[in-house]
Amino acid sequence: MKRKIFYIVLCFSALFMSACQKHDFAAGELSPIIAVSDLRDLYKGNDVTLTTDNMLGATEIVGIVISNPDSGNVPKDMVILQNIRRQLTRGIAIPLGAAAANYTSGDSLVVTVNGAILKKVNGTLQLTGITEANIQKISSGNSVTVQSVSSYSIKSNPDAYENTLVQVKTATVSPAPVDGDTYAGDKYLVNGADSVIMHTEETANYATEQLPASATVTGILFVGQDESGNASLQIWPRYSTDITDKTAPIDPNGPKLGVGPIIITGYANDTKGADGNYEYFQFMATKTIDFSKTPVAVVTCTNAGSAAPDAGDAPSGGWAEGGGRTYKFNITEGIVHKGDIFYVGGSNKRIDGPNSTDISSANWVRSIPYTTTDGDGFGSKSSGLLPNSGNAGGIAVFDGINVTETSVPVDAVFYGGTSTKTIYNETDNKGYRIPDNDHYHPIDPATSAAQPFVYQGTNTYVIPHSTPADAGIFVKLGGKFDSATKKWITPRSYVHYTLSLSSELSEIETGADVTVIQ
Repeated sequence: MKRKIFYIVLCFSALFMSACQKHDFAAGELSPIIAVSDLRDLYKGNDVTLTTDNMLGATEIVGIVISNPDSGNVPKDMVILQNIRRQLTRGIAIPLGAAAANYTSGDSLVVTVNGAILKKVNGTLQLTGITEANIQKISSGNSVTVQSVSSYSIKSNPDAYENTLVQVKTATVSPAPVDGDTYAGDKYLVNGADSVIMHTEETANYATEQLPASATVTGILFVGQDESGNASLQIWPRYSTDITDKTAPIDPNGPKLGVGPIIITGYANDTKGADGNYEYFQFMATKTIDFSKTPVAVVTCTNAGSAAPDAGDAPSGGWAEGGGRTYKFNITEGIVHKGDIFYVGGSNKRIDGPNSTDISSANWVRSIPYTTTDGDGFGSKSSGLLPNSGNAGGIAVFDGINVTETSVPVDAVFYGGTSTKTIYNETDNKGYRIPDNDHYHPIDPATSAAQPFVYQGTNTYVIPHSTPADAGIFVKLGGKFDSATKKWITPRSYVHYTLSLSSELSEIETGADVTVIQ
């Protein structure tokens, strides 16, 4: 027993002495691996020969291959390696000659880079001087990380996405394809007010497939140079399955929605408590619409100075500005009938914010968790899509999902402050285009002068902000619409209707202060 106690005391003494010893950090070994993000940072505009000195003792990079030579849509003889370190996803292009065919998407590699040269070739940052002797394949079939990103983000910081796998959601293809157009070549993916190129080699195994009017596109981002030496941002899909959420080219002889098919009948921009994923917008159909055949888009805008680019200017991209200014919902499925009320908005589907009545049983045609998810084609994730104070915000509905600066909505409303600085630029003639409805007219009825923007000419109608803030107010828009003539018999007025956590859906869908059609 005494011997056991002796050994226990001895062990604790050794542990204590070890814990009290000072660690000589200088005696530690530097990591042999350098993150791809740090490797890219070494390039300052001139070729860099990699050494253990400029890599702080490192000699290797690790990563997952994201290129796939079998698809036929990857730069010739090139391996693209993606690496995630310190929550940064970065990639690098490695020219390997014919040996590139030996590496496919999902291969995990360790690459000895000491002595290689970091340089730009035709605008693309490459790691040259690597041979198969420098590469050790650890495993295959690993999952590959995809970054969801907007065209705006890519253009703002192309170095952060170059040679990585990115996904641009619900982008419109430009020029607008017709039946028989294929993927082969360069097509623009319009995503808000910005665009990137979708590049497809003629050798790609999907090159001859029908080009869609819009799609969600995943691919490797390459930064190259055009004929003028300017940066060319291109997404190269790896296979046909990288292209999803496709919509067919518009049939020029197909159905169109016409005048006034949908009218805005209310909105909740400042629900009780947190607004994130609780804002929603109410609409009424003036005719039967099958959204799978005639899709529409709903776009919101906010125009506070902090959300406005260029020190608070009007949006040069109008409703398609994207970023923190405008956010798009694509409605591509579901059916509404004449007189039906339906909803678009945040994913929580509560009548008045957290812990309030669940209204998910209402006719919701599109909802997005917008605090964590970018809009359909443009718009950055946000804690709130509509302002609760300050400069005016707005809601608009468009015939089709291809929304550009020149697109004119079929209905729109604006509410809030009356400052024009971030909303309409008279000098550049830029801003938010308006429909011909009860309160806005692209042509002045009295003078016949063109006035296509809100805050231009007589287009000054703005519903005031609801007060007090955070009271849980639903703004009812009530008027009378003639579905035969497509004219407003009685223009919409507004009522700031205060909700409670127990309010029912009928409170915002019925009564003398809601819109009616005849």
